[in-house]
Amino acid sequence: MKRMVLTLLALVLLAAPSYAGTKDIIYASESTAKSLDPHDTSDTYSGSIQRAIMQGLMGFDKDLHIIPLLAESYTFNPEATQFTFKLRKGIKFHDGTPFNAEAVRINIERMMTGKYKRSSLMKPVKELVVLDAYTVQFNLKEPFGAFVNAIAHPGSLIQSPKAIETYGDEVSKHPVGTGPFIFDEWVSGDHVTIKKNPDYWRGEVKVDSITFRPIPESGSRLAMLRAGQAQYIYPMPAELLKIAERDKKIDILKQPSIIARYLVLNTQFKPLANVKVRQAINYALDKQAIMKIAWGGAATQLDSILPPNLQFYKKQSAWPYDLAKAKALMKEAGYENGFEVVFITPNASNRLRATEMTQQQLKKIGITGKIQSMDIASFYNKLEGHKVDDTTPLPFIAFGGWSASTGDADWGTRPLLSTDAFPPSMSNFGFFSDEKVDGFIKAGLASADPKVREKAYADLQDYIWDQAPWGYLMVDSLVAAKSKKLTGIYPLPDGAFSVEAAELAD
Repeated sequence: MKRMVLTLLALVLLAAPSYAGTKDIIYASESTAKSLDPHDTSDTYSGSIQRAIMQGLMGFDKDLHIIPLLAESYTFNPEATQFTFKLRKGIKFHDGTPFNAEAVRINIERMMTGKYKRSSLMKPVKELVVLDAYTVQFNLKEPFGAFVNAIAHPGSLIQSPKAIETYGDEVSKHPVGTGPFIFDEWVSGDHVTIKKNPDYWRGEVKVDSITFRPIPESGSRLAMLRAGQAQYIYPMPAELLKIAERDKKIDILKQPSIIARYLVLNTQFKPLANVKVRQAINYALDKQAIMKIAWGGAATQLDSILPPNLQFYKKQSAWPYDLAKAKALMKEAGYENGFEVVFITPNASNRLRATEMTQQQLKKIGITGKIQSMDIASFYNKLEGHKVDDTTPLPFIAFGGWSASTGDADWGTRPLLSTDAFPPSMSNFGFFSDEKVDGFIKAGLASADPKVREKAYADLQDYIWDQAPWGYLMVDSLVAAKSKKLTGIYPLPDGAFSVEAAELAD
């Protein structure tokens, strides 16, 4: 028996990777990677991993200010219909393919086919013109004031044209970029590993590898960090914050976000098509309790369809918790006896807990139903699989979240609330449609003048708030935790993260 145990232990040790003498980081997250093709990705977590491998012409700094990356500069005409980018020279993709205007053309024209989840970023583009080997010009169909933000969005990352040609849409599993890290391995549902790029054009990469591992249960993430089995965890479970703060080996990172949390209400089905029912839901939600219990207090109440730190935000009057008002509205709408729905949620601890609380609160006004929980990739696949003419017998209420990763009000509204944004083209998963809303969204893009755009988005926020397309909840406060030996990894306001400057002390 002793010999058998020793033999099994030897096999385990042989199977385990050896990290002696290397600097390797484990990043434990509640999320699971869904895709490594930036053009066909709709979740922030996958996009963050992609940004370690690939880069765009433009990008964002830690405060979501736009910065040049693969383009060194850009110009645009006064009408905001033409944008010209000068590209950097001497950069190569990880597979040795040179980065140039032709590589940009192949990527942009791929997005312009309309086949991919992020194709909408290039919807304004009429044509891309290669002016020379290192200059590209975007000619737009009409004025689009937020176009540089769209170029900086992680959905516009530039992939190796050789990889696109070799793998086609399977490039999702074979990402090749110009970034600080090279793709190494993806075991679906388990981990993604990237290794350092020894020839990175911006300078030395100071860690050997980073492994992104999904750990949906909050307590398990913290346990891994405390045991040294992970060096960075996100999100840090707020309800366990005091325990982490007492650990001298751990640093806590906190900052405001632009992540809105809300309930997606399936408005293609009665009774959720009824505005009084949607308003009743908002009165029935005890947002303060959800923030305190499910989110550990790491949130503020949503008081507009846009989070406060997003460009062109305008504050509205937050919906109060008023059960009597909610019941009266249900009666006015003809649903005094309630109705049944399906509650859909990712299985991450805080989201599941928030959905359970929502289920309990809405039961008080007669809205009942079972919860379907699943990993985040399956959750988005399920939402994206619904169609506008779906005949599913029960309407759904889903626990939604969105970060406007362009830093602009356009991306906080158009993909979620315009009639053109029904899945699979974009993320209007509740099929909300309103002609006035569509008009305000178009007005916000008709000019590059900030004053004109501010007026359009103010009007939009004033109008849509009472229409209650969502069950309004909260805005995340970002809380991450890391080993004191680790520096250079930090959360971004959109819920993404940067790992380019990661460094691990001995």
